Amino acid sequence: MGIHRGPNTVKDGLVFGYDSGYGVADNNTATRFYPGESTVNYTTDTPSQGGWTGTYSVLDSSLKKFRFNVSSFSANPGSGWRSFTWDLRAYTGQSVTISATVEAPSTSPGTFAWVMMGQGNTHTNSSGAGGYMGYSAASERVYKSTTTKERITWSGTLGNSGTASSPSGHVGFTVWYNNGVPGVNSFIEVSDVQIELKSHETPFINGTRSDTASLIDLKRTTDIDVSNISFDSTGQPEFDGTNDVISIDVDDIVRQSTNITIEGIVELASISSAGPWSIMTDHATTADRDGFWWHMNIGGSVYFRVEDNVNGEQGTTFSGGVPFIANTTQHIVTIVGASGVSIYVNGELSKTYTPSFKWSQIDSSKTAYLTIGRTYPNYFLNSKNRVVKMYNRALTAEEIKKNFNVYKNRFNI
Repeated sequence: MGIHRGPNTVKDGLVFGYDSGYGVADNNTATRFYPGESTVNYTTDTPSQGGWTGTYSVLDSSLKKFRFNVSSFSANPGSGWRSFTWDLRAYTGQSVTISATVEAPSTSPGTFAWVMMGQGNTHTNSSGAGGYMGYSAASERVYKSTTTKERITWSGTLGNSGTASSPSGHVGFTVWYNNGVPGVNSFIEVSDVQIELKSHETPFINGTRSDTASLIDLKRTTDIDVSNISFDSTGQPEFDGTNDVISIDVDDIVRQSTNITIEGIVELASISSAGPWSIMTDHATTADRDGFWWHMNIGGSVYFRVEDNVNGEQGTTFSGGVPFIANTTQHIVTIVGASGVSIYVNGELSKTYTPSFKWSQIDSSKTAYLTIGRTYPNYFLNSKNRVVKMYNRALTAEEIKKNFNVYKNRFNI
């Protein structure tokens, strides 16, 4: 699914970027460049079964779509139930979420009563596999009694098959039908079944969505590794201010550029220490680094430093206070290179600095990285960086204003 943005942002010179799909992407919705938080779907094509007679069929393995059948009933017609579960006891004590799109088709015989989805209870069944979820505590399941197609989700903590009447570690469904005919299948259909070791749902994946398949480079030339960042309750990536960072090797790009522009949509949780991004050589060490980094709230101002092998370290403290506002979404742009340093906020020029600096003169023995969420080795930023883009040239004031106008309505700036 794409994101409607109205007019396009500037593409000329764009060499890297990401867009978290904010406003569209969430725990259940993926976008083209943000498929969703990395995860593993533990749903297989072979659930355990229990209860009255019935069976299941796999309608589409790639979508984890099943038909769950009940074919034994208390009378003719009568009521009956059957359970279909997956064994997650190996992960006892961990968070778990099961989500699925559930429907009781009008073509099914009998009268659909309900489906429960969640974690079974051992009750008198020592294994809990295929156990009746009606014995589970209400907190261990969700209940659906309507026939319409609907996405439902349950989250909890995995138990095991220990004492009776405790969470079993078996996660899945119990289906109940009334007015069924013995020997005739009454059924529901479930699709996009996802069981994951998380406290919240993420968009469906058949198998594994890796740390480098979660957030996609807008140029599709660079793998973005999200293993060192966090995600909020809506599935949006965020930086915790402690150790979260995205690092991208941009060495070849910056050495061949006169100016570099970095643009982002940023919501700062606080105005302290790190800037939203930097480009530094050997970024993970405390040794001498070339490139640029910046502090915020240093004496109520912004400190900006650049360094190359010819001109050495040069820095300035911008007067006039910090041009950023905590807990407020802002469009921030930095331009660094032979033309100096410029900082734009919400489409307007805020700060300038004119040191002697060239990207071609940074230390050739080291690798330059774009680091998002950290500047300097030990300065981390508590923020939500919804969009970050890098250009291999200086955007003009008109282009910066154009990009801001594209983003301002979407992000309510």
